[in-house]
Amino acid sequence: MRIGRRAALGLSLLPLAARAQEAWPRQQLRILIPFAPGGVPDIAARLLAPGLQSALGQPVLVENRPGGGGTLAAEAVARAAPDGHTLLMTTASTQAIAPALFETLRYDPARDLAPISFIARVPHVLLVPPSLNVATVQELVALLRREPGRHNYASSGVGAPPHLAGELFRMQAGVEATHVPYRGSAPALTDLVAGRVSYLVDALPPALPFIRDGRLRALGVGTRQRARLAPDLAPIAEQGLPEFESYTWAALYATGGSPAAAIARLSQEVQRAAASPEVAARFAELGYEGPATGPEELAAIQRDEARKWGEVIRRAGIRPET
Repeated sequence: MRIGRRAALGLSLLPLAARAQEAWPRQQLRILIPFAPGGVPDIAARLLAPGLQSALGQPVLVENRPGGGGTLAAEAVARAAPDGHTLLMTTASTQAIAPALFETLRYDPARDLAPISFIARVPHVLLVPPSLNVATVQELVALLRREPGRHNYASSGVGAPPHLAGELFRMQAGVEATHVPYRGSAPALTDLVAGRVSYLVDALPPALPFIRDGRLRALGVGTRQRARLAPDLAPIAEQGLPEFESYTWAALYATGGSPAAAIARLSQEVQRAAASPEVAARFAELGYEGPATGPEELAAIQRDEARKWGEVIRRAGIRPET
């Protein structure tokens, strides 16, 4: 059977086309961080970037782009070219909280951002000032029930994970408490130490110095397992609130529609970099608990978090600050 010249030329180009498709990455990668430097996603990205750069053979740049409760960076990645070169290192704020918190959102986390890898979780901890004279979760719940409407709880801002965690605690404990938002965790912790607020649910690592020197009392952690940084603290779920679970997390996403091969390669290299001795040791020091996982596990975590926090936002009628 004879093959025409045009058809033969097309067949001869097939290997070249296949090689072109496999040539990824073709340029530098950018990891956008939706928040200011120093947060959980930012630190995770900067620890992983050198290993990714070495493995992929291209520069990996980390860029902080805060604003809009994290949605500005998420939207930028959602609208980027779907080629796997623009990434988002983020947390529940953009993937599970924003869809329920904002009336209009210019990206769909489930459609416009492709899961790559769940990196790590950082346990939340329930904190009270020693002046409150409670030593356990049950004692705090009893006090709040005994004195309804007289107590308040702090957070780092309206709609932030500590706010929703504090509200989740209030709902599951069946107590009344007023939310007091602050501009960040530092002033919230300061006022908690001073006894101006009754409790706070926040990330464990920044609270550890206050716990260790006795300025604050930790009643329990938000994860279902004990935290490596505080093994003596029992989970809140084991202290009368069996459904309670709250933690901060870091996860990596690409633009929706990015090539499956790029997603698979990125996930493989992220998990390898996270498991390297240097990065794993640093994660352990910071209280980041893994292991890193693949896209399917991240998608499942995102669905569960969106359901949980969406319900809290709707029941509490939470709206973003204006």
